[in-house]
Amino acid sequence: MADQGGRAQRGRQAEELAAEHLTSQGFVIEATNWRCQVGELDVVAHRDDLLVVVEVRSATTPWLSSPAETVNIAKQRRVCRAADAYLQRRPGAAAERIRFDVMAVRFLPEGGAELLHIENAFTPSWAF
Repeated sequence: MADQGGRAQRGRQAEELAAEHLTSQGFVIEATNWRCQVGELDVVAHRDDLLVVVEVRSATTPWLSSPAETVNIAKQRRVCRAADAYLQRRPGAAAERIRFDVMAVRFLPEGGAELLHIENAFTPSWAF
């Protein structure tokens, strides 16, 4: 239980790193930690007419090859449901111009972090 605060702090730090990375790629951050009844979106950003929803995962443990492994199908469904709610509240957003990415952040024991940006990590069922 004592690690709950540390984990939450690392999660916030990972989301900040993800937002900084997106900004460096020319994206404008629209929302962070956007919440609704069906879930949460870690980072929402846009560049030109592309909207990107980013699920940010972080880890300090070496036993995972990547924190991205934790984005299972149930998590993907929750993110997609939340994105659907976000789109309903965002005038002019077209579902065909949305991309779902995963940012995997591994915090290193010696300090610092490694970031892996996986574009088009998954596709919502309503895209078919």
